[in-house]
Amino acid sequence: MTDTHLSCATTRSHSLHLAATPVRKGSAVAVAAVALMLAACKDKAPEAPPPAPAVPAATAPAALPAAPSAAAVPAAAVPAPAPAAAPAATVAAPKRVPLSIQGVAPAGVTVRVKAVEIGADATVLDVSISFANRITDTTMLALADTYLQDESGARLHIKRPDNNRDITIREGETLDGQLVFMGAVAPSARKLKLVFNEGNQGDNIVAPGLVVDLPLQGG
Repeated sequence: MTDTHLSCATTRSHSLHLAATPVRKGSAVAVAAVALMLAACKDKAPEAPPPAPAVPAATAPAALPAAPSAAAVPAAAVPAPAPAAAPAATVAAPKRVPLSIQGVAPAGVTVRVKAVEIGADATVLDVSISFANRITDTTMLALADTYLQDESGARLHIKRPDNNRDITIREGETLDGQLVFMGAVAPSARKLKLVFNEGNQGDNIVAPGLVVDLPLQGG
């Protein structure tokens, strides 16, 4: 009677074992009981597998809070618009007037003016200056007052170079460069006057005087 309470798993183990062992007469009842249990296990339907866990539906993202309306924003929290920056003052480009004017002093000085550049703070002449004299080795073009003069009589004095304040030139040499005069010429000016060594004669071999007219406009 004890064998009738075996589980199905244990019964299967006995059935395999019984297939290999001869059946005794005294155990006929036990064999019959085991056979009944095997039949019962075979007839028993397998249990249905447990249902799969339900997959939770994807949750929709939380809605973002709506932006507050303009009426809900306190007036103090709204910054006032910055004032527009004033446009930077533009600097006018220098006016350049090409020229080809030549002046000659009897002492042997030749001055060629190739251009006049009129800026906001200075007036610049592109020049080529030569000196040839058999009596002296050098001469000076700015020992006395040297300047530009406009039609109104205003004078723009020369800015003397640090390394050659009197603009000394040796005999047989030619100086190519720029003469800078401090100040601007009026845009409406029609001509300038270039004066070297004011008051001196042109044959002064130490510092010859020379005046050159520079037309800035036609007519």
